[in-house]
Amino acid sequence: MVHKFVTKGTIEEKIDAIIQDKQKLSGDILSSGGEQWITEFSNEQLMEIFALGGESS
Repeated sequence: MVHKFVTKGTIEEKIDAIIQDKQKLSGDILSSGGEQWITEFSNEQLMEIFALGGESS
């Protein structure tokens, strides 16, 4: 369990607000676009994504 203590009116409060905004933004972007996490791709899909030039299916 982790407790976060932030004193009002300090730089830590501003940093905490920035971190929360970034986490919300990344959550909004990843959840709304229907994208997949790279760990959810099959081996074949990964090979196709990272193949350099040459053939494409």
